[in-house]
Amino acid sequence: MIRDDEETPVFFDLETTGFDMSACDIVQLSAISGDRTFNVYLLPRCSMTEGASEVTGLTVDGPDLLFNQHPVQTVPHSQALSDFISFLKTLNRPFLVGHNSKHFDWPILTRVLDEFDLLEELEGVVSGCVDTLSLSREMFQLPKYSQQFLVQHFLKESYGAHDATEDVRVLQKLYRVWKPSEELVKKHKIILIKLH
Repeated sequence: MIRDDEETPVFFDLETTGFDMSACDIVQLSAISGDRTFNVYLLPRCSMTEGASEVTGLTVDGPDLLFNQHPVQTVPHSQALSDFISFLKTLNRPFLVGHNSKHFDWPILTRVLDEFDLLEELEGVVSGCVDTLSLSREMFQLPKYSQQFLVQHFLKESYGAHDATEDVRVLQKLYRVWKPSEELVKKHKIILIKLH
């Protein structure tokens, strides 16, 4: 039974055109909460770096975005972001959870939302973001903390890393295994306002 005041973790991940957080664009945005999923592909407004394409399997061919050489359906940025916020609104007091999100996904997502005047709307829906990288570092003594290592260590499985839908699926499984306390989650939550 979910309490009315209970917050809902929403695991999210971005794939981007590169690693320059001030300039890269979002090409895939995925989220999962329980059995509810969200996934969109976006045609980037700038070129993909070779490194990003190698990691994600996403490439641009003229007006098409390809995933492992197969075209995927894309939606315009404003629609993708609005649809994401609509997805979040269907959940009880959502907060976002991502791996290494404090230094990558979160700043990019907030920058792009701000470009489309949607940041304030997101702020009204989510209470913040929890980075499972810092969370796992506090909870466990391990030789490394990459998501792939954590999945192998705790779940004993391999997965399609750097496909946002797979990344969020296994991150939710990890979080359920870890069962972090409410106090620890609160301690690691980043509030949007601090980032701009």
